[in-house]
Amino acid sequence: MKITSGSISGNSTLVGESRDSATEFHVRTRPDTLQSKKGTLGDEMACASNYFALVAKPNWRLLQYRVDMSPDIDHTGVRKALLYHHKATLPKFMFDGTVLFTTTRLNPNDAPIVLTSTREHDKATVTITIKLVGEVQPTDYHYMQFFNIVLRSAMEKMQLELIRRNYYDPKASITLGQYKLELWPGYVTSIRQHESQILLCCEISHKILRTDTVLDQIEEVHKRTGGAGSFHASVEKALLGAIVITRYNNKTYRIDEIDWNKHPTDEFEGRNNEKMSYQKYYTERYNRSIRDPKQPLIVSMPKVRDERGGVSGPIYLIPELCNMTGLSEEQRANFQLMKALGDYTRQDPKKRCETLKKFSERINTNQEIQTELTAWNLQFSRDLEQFRARILPPEVILGSGSSKATYQLENADWGTCFRKWNSFSVQSCTKWAVVCASRDEAATKEFITSLTKVAPSLGMTMNKPKMFPLPDNRPASYIQALDRVIECNPSIVMVVVPNNKGDHYAAVKKKCCLEKPVPSQVVTATVLSKP
Repeated sequence: MKITSGSISGNSTLVGESRDSATEFHVRTRPDTLQSKKGTLGDEMACASNYFALVAKPNWRLLQYRVDMSPDIDHTGVRKALLYHHKATLPKFMFDGTVLFTTTRLNPNDAPIVLTSTREHDKATVTITIKLVGEVQPTDYHYMQFFNIVLRSAMEKMQLELIRRNYYDPKASITLGQYKLELWPGYVTSIRQHESQILLCCEISHKILRTDTVLDQIEEVHKRTGGAGSFHASVEKALLGAIVITRYNNKTYRIDEIDWNKHPTDEFEGRNNEKMSYQKYYTERYNRSIRDPKQPLIVSMPKVRDERGGVSGPIYLIPELCNMTGLSEEQRANFQLMKALGDYTRQDPKKRCETLKKFSERINTNQEIQTELTAWNLQFSRDLEQFRARILPPEVILGSGSSKATYQLENADWGTCFRKWNSFSVQSCTKWAVVCASRDEAATKEFITSLTKVAPSLGMTMNKPKMFPLPDNRPASYIQALDRVIECNPSIVMVVVPNNKGDHYAAVKKKCCLEKPVPSQVVTATVLSKP
């Protein structure tokens, strides 16, 4: 093997330079004058945290390289595959699609290295240029990024599925058939420096996947409306803004539009300018057959990250192949359903510790993962971090005059104390406004009546607000009304939005916090409508 002009040729293994030893380094996160953060108040007790210590870490220098490809390739998986073609000729490395980490110098004189690979689907030659960025110091962000990349690689070896930013275990899924729900257990992880230790934080997470598809939702609305003139509007009201998941690649998308004029039998232009129907594409690419060729298509606009990756136009999806995510308002109001979910998602401390220890066992007993960690001289503790905590005595809450309240240590609930309570400091609300859609006006007025009744018991004066009813519930209508409301200079604005999907909330807060600052409180109509 020889290296010429910064490029590698030959089939032998690149030995490279010997590993450089790193100097021992500890991050101090408290002032030199403060020797201990431990308190003295209250009673001591033993606690377990959701952290695992990194008990072994690299004792050599970590080098960071930037990897560029020509022609440019956006797909991270393809970039990884092209570089891993040269795994035999490169020293041990970790690659996230853009940045390469290694403990061995790729070139003694640090000159760029040029490699070539052949892309599978079109047999095009791709030139890979690897340039040294520099040595990663323990204080650098990329030092922790390296550990997190290694951890994510280990979680992939555990055959967990990546959904958005977190990993979930479809093999351990829990099916709630009567509610058309599927629960995937998973983990939210992060490795960070904590004083003298590097710790792995692991939190238990659950992904709620619905077994009903977007097409099922459309058909449900069709049954309710009978396909009348309000059918399209009713479907859009139910689906726009919802997040869906495509099971064939476990990616999530937001429904931004429904194109009623497009169908699975319509054609689009492929990579090589060839015409292909959506139906044929999904059959050939994902082996998914479509039973309803007349269904409309879902439109999802690309995320900022997708735009940076080169995705420019709208993404068209098949409703039949998209599963709903999260819970609908009706499902959230179903007490039995929420109780059934809570049996799995709300774990007591003992159960959480057991689940976290199972995660640790999977990492420490998987031979493939251990081989990878050993190669980087990494090792995670099998046990959760233990520490001493303190139970503080109940605080006394002071009100106006002689008003006092406290609470029980067992539940720390002081809500009942304030049913009749003289507040320490009170602001009178004599001039305020309410913005709501006309159809929510009755529930809003009922809430205001209750509010004005209970306010005096808290020492507050609440005058009747000025109402601003809206003809519809579009975000633009709320913005126009808020422009008129803010000109009246109210003490606070109460805004009733139709749901918690976020569009209305974001628009209201942008107006009331950034453009024309005024105190505001957003309430959903579903909350006001509850008995």
